Amino acid sequence: MEDPVISEESNISSSETPATPTDSQEAASSQPAPISSRRETVNRNVYIMLDVNHRKVEPKDIIEYEWPVKSGDRWFLQEQIGELLDIKSFSRKYPDFTRRKVNHEEREFLEWNFNVHKLLNETLLRDMNAMRASEIHDMMQSDFGDIYMEYKKVVSQREREAQLEKAKEMEAIKNDSVKLAELRRKAVQNAVDFNKDIQNQRRNERKHFWDIQTNIIQSRRNSWKVMKPEATRPGPYPVALIPGQYQHYFKKFSSEELNRLPLGTVIESSHLYPAVREPSPPPLNIAEQDLVRFEREEAMRAREATLNTTPQSSMAQIKQEPSYIPPPIDPSRPCDSCEKTGGEMICCATCKIAYHPQCIEMPERMAALVKTYEWSCVDCRLCSICNKPEKEDEIVFCDRCDRGFHTYCVGLKKLPQGTWICDTYCAIENMKFNRRASAAAVGGGRR
Repeated sequence: MEDPVISEESNISSSETPATPTDSQEAASSQPAPISSRRETVNRNVYIMLDVNHRKVEPKDIIEYEWPVKSGDRWFLQEQIGELLDIKSFSRKYPDFTRRKVNHEEREFLEWNFNVHKLLNETLLRDMNAMRASEIHDMMQSDFGDIYMEYKKVVSQREREAQLEKAKEMEAIKNDSVKLAELRRKAVQNAVDFNKDIQNQRRNERKHFWDIQTNIIQSRRNSWKVMKPEATRPGPYPVALIPGQYQHYFKKFSSEELNRLPLGTVIESSHLYPAVREPSPPPLNIAEQDLVRFEREEAMRAREATLNTTPQSSMAQIKQEPSYIPPPIDPSRPCDSCEKTGGEMICCATCKIAYHPQCIEMPERMAALVKTYEWSCVDCRLCSICNKPEKEDEIVFCDRCDRGFHTYCVGLKKLPQGTWICDTYCAIENMKFNRRASAAAVGGGRR
């Protein structure tokens, strides 16, 4: 057994002495590497992270997801598809494919729902690209049929497992009344959210659509003024080849109009001559003093009439004006929102739809006020000034009477923030101004 100290010294001395290239090659092949070089090799391997290790992608690892949620747009990750199909560069092989960068929120969504951080290393996670699912499906079906069939089997297996999992949950819930009631409540809430999303899309995104079969742009009926059926009903001869041919439109003249027409001779010609006027009376000679006295008496009469006009009389005149009486609502009619009968309801004057005020989040004060005029629902509401339904995004609603107004009809440059009360029907400033004017008139008369 050799002394370790002596062997170490011998190694050091041998490393210090120069050697020929042949000797150095033999020494490198026969002797172990020096301690310093081994340490450098170990340190160099320490900085190689585990996330750069290659991991083979299989069809069961492929992620197909929808982003944004409930948008209908489905995507694949380019890194997974390229590894699965052994495609080095999509931009060169398929330059027309749609691709985009995966943002931070989308990456968190993938990590939370699909555990993408366990399927890809950190280097690929920093720069992920998304590709449209429809293009990838077509490409795999045409160019990679075997892999695509295997992927479809994996997808069908996933769906089958999800259905079995749901069936097990339903079997467990059937025996628990509390969980069954909670599941029913969630189902109702999901239906409400789905209907709410559809209504918002219909109002904001699908105002018009183009019918490919008829090449007609369809839109909501309450967005346009509809003519009476008599005005749009075609006649027996809607198209004439010659002007006046098969003319179905004619005007019936009365006997008085026929007497004034130039049918050869005009029987009644009194309207052609100027009206006979009586001669003007002779001018009056009034003294200047009488004229001044007459003007003074007229001024006194006007002042007395102003004094007699009081705020009470004006309020009585306002109260005597006929008010709007809403039509009666059938007590057995259900609410179109909650489908429950009974309770106080308000009815749209245009489409005759009925709601409970609390179902549409209408305060009691507003509910009492909308019964004083012909109230319209949101879908049928027009501007109270121009009576036009156009430009719904520029309509502002009064927070007191629930009437709608275009911003440009009431002199607003943009939609107001917070509570807004219309100046036309509900502004308190108008009432205060009228009170000040009446008080000033009474005070001036007393002086």
